[in-house]
Amino acid sequence: MLTFYFLQTSRAFRIAWLLEELNVEYDLKSAERNPDLSVPTSLKVPTSLGKSPAIRDGNLVVGESGAITEYLVETYDTERRLMPLDLGKRVKVREYMWAAEGTFLMHGLAIWALRPACPESVKEDGLDEIEAKLAVPVQRDFDWLENELANSGGPFLLGNDVTAADTMLAFSCQFIIASNLGLGKKSWPHINKWLENVEKRDAYQRAIKRTGHHL
Repeated sequence: MLTFYFLQTSRAFRIAWLLEELNVEYDLKSAERNPDLSVPTSLKVPTSLGKSPAIRDGNLVVGESGAITEYLVETYDTERRLMPLDLGKRVKVREYMWAAEGTFLMHGLAIWALRPACPESVKEDGLDEIEAKLAVPVQRDFDWLENELANSGGPFLLGNDVTAADTMLAFSCQFIIASNLGLGKKSWPHINKWLENVEKRDAYQRAIKRTGHHL
């Protein structure tokens, strides 16, 4: 049976949701973060970096959300629901997958990491100004996604069916929204509706129940 190493309040949840979408049986190994936000050694993540998420499937160990997603859909998505055979759709899925980490989270985490790291003198006199500058790419990302969803032709990123694009990108947006990382008072109704549709899915709710995930 596949083993899944899960750290609470992390992007690892996207793998739990994907496993539920694929109806793959898995042994869940989970833990809360240490107070310093590091991964507890008790989780015994078998990757060289010891980071979550990770999976062990037989003798194979895979780390990093994107790589795990690619492996799971290649191995278990026999109906090709989550990574379509159509080349244009498959390319689009991968574009969203890479944007989840390399664009959305990268821009959001710049603000998230800045807040506790700033000296008190900067927090008092200049943090708002710095955040306002860092917010520009975050809002640009959301504007792009809002337009993509307005033209998707359905409730999900590629239309009527969930794909690996949704499982990868949803957490990035949820994290940015929950932490208010550069969004200010702006709103993106198509993104909000998409996340509502995501969160209503049976597989998503099963993953919540199984992992106890919370932001």
